[in-house]
Formats: sequence, structure tokens, C-alpha cells
Amino acid sequence: MSTSHTEDEIERCTLSGQREVLFQLRNLIRLKARVSVTFDEGRHSFLTVLIDLSETKKLLYLDVGGSPETNKAFLRSERCQFSAIVDGIRIQFSGRSPQLAKLDGEEVLAVAIPSSLLRLQRRDAFRLQLPSTKPYLCRFWRNTPEELALPIYDISVGGIGIQLGEAPKFETMQRVENCWLDLRESGTFAVTLEIRYINHSESLTNKPIWHLGCKFVNLSLANETQIQRFMARIEVERRALSAG
Repeated sequence: MSTSHTEDEIERCTLSGQREVLFQLRNLIRLKARVSVTFDEGRHSFLTVLIDLSETKKLLYLDVGGSPETNKAFLRSERCQFSAIVDGIRIQFSGRSPQLAKLDGEEVLAVAIPSSLLRLQRRDAFRLQLPSTKPYLCRFWRNTPEELALPIYDISVGGIGIQLGEAPKFETMQRVENCWLDLRESGTFAVTLEIRYINHSESLTNKPIWHLGCKFVNLSLANETQIQRFMARIEVERRALSAG
């Protein structure tokens, strides 16, 4: 999925007021949202959750990563990038001065509270996370000896995300034709995908995770509408379950 944005969009969606920044950070803490942390010029990353913040100490606290080696490398870094998706809105901000801290007797990680924060939503950036218990599938190279059925982690009208527990057999910017989205009741149809990024991180339980960001290439209007209806149906079903 494309992550490029115009300078005007970035400027318009950057929050620099302390009250606004703290509000967004507290919202991430309250929701216990999964946050991706990248550092060392993108060569390392891990998943975490934000735990708390201290206005007096000007520190943002986060859970330690799953790997001691990753934690040590993080503490040696000077800067890092945080990214999370909440209700289809991408939240991004920078962290500096990583350090160890104590919070309620527990050892945690901490960074300086950022002075600004990017809160960005585009039409094709609204990504809906899909159920993992009975996953929807993308079938690569359908009806060939190389056919590969992979679970769809999230979806938007711009593309899909795929999460794997083993190293994928793809390359960045690789174009893959003859891919079929299997959305079950919402239909099955062919798409062409472009692998835009491959990220390697660790889960909260110290398991390796590879995330593929795949962009639709020349998606038809009919299929775009089909995806929008599928996403709307999933959201309606979720609300009904929540209401209980």
C-alpha cells in the first residue's frame, strides 16, 4: 500500500500543540494500540504498546520488546519512529533519547515525549484489520504449481497487508499477477499486486513476524466497489457483536 503523501497533506495533518499531542498519545495508551517502532535507519523494528506518560519528566513509557538483543539495540539508538493505525487513521511520531525506566516497579522503555505528531487519513489509507481465526485469503499464482494461499491481515481500496510467521518468498517492488482475493460471501476476483514493502519485526511474545504491504495495480472500479462493500459488511458485523 502506498505510504506516499504530499507535503501539503503532511503539513495539514501534523499536530504540534502540546495539548493535541498529549491527547493523541493518551488515546493510544487507553486503547492499548499496537505500535510499531523502527530504528537504526529502518534496519530494526519491534511491536509494543504505550503504557503511560509523564508530563513532569517529559517521558513516554512503552513496553519492552520481546528480544533482549532488540532492546539493547534500541537503547543504543539516538532516534526512532513510532507508527500505529487507529480506526483507519495513521499516527506517526519520532522518539529520541531511548532509555530504561521504572514504572510501578517494572522495568520499561522510555523516550522523550514528541513535540509533534502526524495524524493522517487518506481514502486509500483506511485499512480494516480482518479476523485471524478464520482468515480471508489471497491466492497467489492461482491454479499453478506455485499457488500460495496467504491470510489477509488488513485490506483497503489501495491494497492488502499480509502477515506471516516465516520469511516470505517475495521482493520489494515485485509485481505479481494472477492473484485472487477470496472474500467468501463477498466474492472472489483477480487482482495484480505490487509488493511495496516487507517489514520484519517481533510479536509481544517474541515470535518473528513478516508484514507485506501489497498495492493493487489498476484495480477496476467494480472491484473497488466490491472491496468497499466487503469492508462495510465486516464493520457492521463487528458492531453487532460488540452490541451483543
